[in-house]
Amino acid sequence: MVIQKVPACPGALPDSGKDHGLHELGHQNWVSVEGIRASFDIWHDGSSILLKYYVLEKQVRAVNTENNSAVWEDSCVEFFLMPAGESNYYNFEFNAIGTVLAAFGSNRHHRTPLPAKSLKAVETYPSLGRKPIVDLPGPVAWTLEARIPAGLLARSQSVNLSGLKARGNFYKCGDRLKEPHFLSWKPVLTGRPDFHSPQFFGDLEFS
Repeated sequence: MVIQKVPACPGALPDSGKDHGLHELGHQNWVSVEGIRASFDIWHDGSSILLKYYVLEKQVRAVNTENNSAVWEDSCVEFFLMPAGESNYYNFEFNAIGTVLAAFGSNRHHRTPLPAKSLKAVETYPSLGRKPIVDLPGPVAWTLEARIPAGLLARSQSVNLSGLKARGNFYKCGDRLKEPHFLSWKPVLTGRPDFHSPQFFGDLEFS
């Protein structure tokens, strides 16, 4: 079993370009689409989880501007996390202009959105800016950086990131792009598209 280490590092964002260790979203689930690549970096500073996604794709769509809207229909990157010993997991989803969707629950059908006030604490830094993008033809390279305060995991028994053990997965999707796609860090072996599949999460261990 491979356990992905999440290093503890100073957490200034936007990131200066320091590479803490890139990981490919190397699995194309349910469909195969050429010309799309994505990878991610994850680390923490003790009080927040920090993410940076790198994406190259043939089209960018990002029309959802309200938090907790349908960002998965846009050019979207996602992080799902289930702390050890918990039955609920968190999903944090970001479109290419930094709009956030976040919720927790035990499965796709039983989820509670994080309130708008909580989402204001999530910092995002999209390289493409924050104005809506209806259809930007590619190839387009973009990045998305995010800071998720540990306090947003308050439903968990522990919000101390140092030494936290968890399971999770990382995704890139675009359900309403001209060529929908579903990339992931760990493969999702379901019969139809469903990232809400914690049985296929991989192991994470925070330093």
